[in-house]
Amino acid sequence: MEFAPNSGGTWVGNFQRGMTRFDHVTHEPGTERFVIIAGGNAYVVDPETHRCERTFGAQIEQVWVLEDGSLVVSNGLWLEALGESGLTWRSRRISWDGFRSLQMHAGRITGEAWNPVDDEWTPFSVFLATGEVEGGSYPPELPQE
Repeated sequence: MEFAPNSGGTWVGNFQRGMTRFDHVTHEPGTERFVIIAGGNAYVVDPETHRCERTFGAQIEQVWVLEDGSLVVSNGLWLEALGESGLTWRSRRISWDGFRSLQMHAGRITGEAWNPVDDEWTPFSVFLATGEVEGGSYPPELPQE
């Protein structure tokens, strides 16, 4: 990834890939830093200082940029929202192993979560304001990690 900071000049950063095929670049909410997702691994980079401020993820499969600039990321098990002050919310675990048919509309992300017990996809919905989950295949009473 080539950076062209406001201070002038350019520099190139290389990023180790994570465990998925998902690649994406966007701004960190409320800052001039970038979030680079390489193969599901996320890096928050300050182009002025050439520093990686933090990393997260490794299995990110999808990202949404909301109207307020905050980000919602999916790893196939749960969702997390990142705002100007960092992690805004993290949903409970929703799926045993994967999501499909994810869509964002009307203040929610909806989709289906894999249920290996019943060998089927189970619908779910996550409220973007709070991270509260309705539905899903992973029982909320089980350990979440």
